[in-house]
Amino acid sequence: MIPPLNSPTDRISAGCALVATIIGAVTIVGWFTGIEALASVRAHYIPMAPSTGLAFALLGFAIIVRSSGGLWRFACLLCAGIVALVATAKLIEFFAGVSFGLEELLVADPAMFGAVRKGRMAPMTALSFLLATISLFCVMRPKWRRWAGGVATLVAAISVVVILGYLHGTPLLYGGNIIPVALPTAVAFLLIGSSLISAAGVECWPLLPLTNSSARSVLLRWFLPVVVAGTILNGYLRTRLLDESHLNPALISALSTLGFMIVISAIISQVARIVGGRIDRAEAERNLAQAELKALNADLERRILERTRELQAKNEQMQEELTMARELQLALLPTHFPTVPKSAFDQDSAIRFFTFYYPTGSVSGDFFDVFSVSEMSVGVFICDVMGHGVRSALVTSMMRALLEQHRGKASDPGELLTRINRGLVSILKSTETTMFATSFVLIADLERSELTFANAGHPSPLHIRKSECRTVPLAVKGTSGPALGMFDGATYRTARSEMSVGDMIMLFTDGLFEVENAEAELFSQEQLLNTVQERCTLPPEKLFAGVLAEIRRFTGRYEFEDDVCLVGIEVARLPEAVSARALVS
Repeated sequence: MIPPLNSPTDRISAGCALVATIIGAVTIVGWFTGIEALASVRAHYIPMAPSTGLAFALLGFAIIVRSSGGLWRFACLLCAGIVALVATAKLIEFFAGVSFGLEELLVADPAMFGAVRKGRMAPMTALSFLLATISLFCVMRPKWRRWAGGVATLVAAISVVVILGYLHGTPLLYGGNIIPVALPTAVAFLLIGSSLISAAGVECWPLLPLTNSSARSVLLRWFLPVVVAGTILNGYLRTRLLDESHLNPALISALSTLGFMIVISAIISQVARIVGGRIDRAEAERNLAQAELKALNADLERRILERTRELQAKNEQMQEELTMARELQLALLPTHFPTVPKSAFDQDSAIRFFTFYYPTGSVSGDFFDVFSVSEMSVGVFICDVMGHGVRSALVTSMMRALLEQHRGKASDPGELLTRINRGLVSILKSTETTMFATSFVLIADLERSELTFANAGHPSPLHIRKSECRTVPLAVKGTSGPALGMFDGATYRTARSEMSVGDMIMLFTDGLFEVENAEAELFSQEQLLNTVQERCTLPPEKLFAGVLAEIRRFTGRYEFEDDVCLVGIEVARLPEAVSARALVS
């Protein structure tokens, strides 16, 4: 089935090919009926050869059915192949001086036309057929399609040259030994060339620069046909009309020039109207777009200004709230420490405390508390909540509340951590939040000269034994448990260690030692222990100051990257009651 002709170029292509096919068919009818006038326009013009008419009929049919599939496509290729074969054979005959006898099958002994025989295909005709079949094959192959228009234009140009010869009264090759191209043949080739140009489509040259919407295309569409037609008409008037009429040549020239000027002026006016209208519309659209953009920018600037003010107000409010939260968090940290015994003045207490607290943000995830357990014992609770900022600070508030709730179990550090863990897991589970905290609880009992402690995934404190000038981690193998808030059923064991007068215990969070220098080297716990060991004979204040100075020297920065909490305990002396009992024993 022949596909429908949807696009204008397809319809033009099919129409031109159909007219060329009809011209070829009429020529064949004229030869076989003896009516030679059907093959030529005038009696003294050479007629189209029957082989040429047959080639036009086959080629026109092939162009019409080119887009079909199946047998139609095969028929197209077969017809085009036959035309190309006949044209090639004719060119070989002309250049080699041989005869394959193909045309003799149609017209055995035609009459003479001057020095050449009628009924024989002209070499120029054979060349045009060969070019036309090449163009058709390019049209049918997408990757070669861009060449089809150029080849077809060459076919049309050859036919125009021949037609102009007839129009000027001097047909090409007439009176020579080479068969000239008949006028119907030239007209049919002009139709075939136009058909193939249309078949190549507007995406290919020469239609591409003529069919888009640019000003260049508009000018080409208006001026090119007029210039071509005017040139042809001017030549025709000068070569034919003046020869056949007795009019004054100057008058004819003036009238033709005036007519051409009128036509050109009308075209220029129309083109100016079209192009000028486009420019005016483009200018109006540009001005409208600029006005809209200006209004949009003004509105955008206003919105940005309003939004900036809102954000500034909210930031200021948030900063005020964070400042208040920081002040509240600092206020919850102990500023006055218990004495041993309870009734002693601060300067007479057997135990002294030293602290360093450095939050990296407005609020911190580190927390510590110091509380009295009995007349002769005090406790220290230190914790480090995962992460930084407000979330961690909220969890420290929970930890403080749980510590206050279960402080009655402070004499048993393991039981205290177990209860705090159970409460924290319950709270976090209800909020569907994944958080955890490391913690360490230490009880210093001067009556027994004993330290009891429990560890929930926290860095082990350092026990500085001044009498031996030795620093060791405060840890007992197998007694450390998991971080708080992770496992509901976790239990924590209480461990014990001896203490003596002059001993110091340093509790800290991991922000103190998990720091890097410019070379990305980590200040390890072992380096921290060695740093403390080197200063074990110093007073607590100088020892703490020296350790912090060494860490800052290592990193090259004064600030810490993580929250830091440092609590120191010094056994300054034994209470008198304890000393007396020790002497009696």
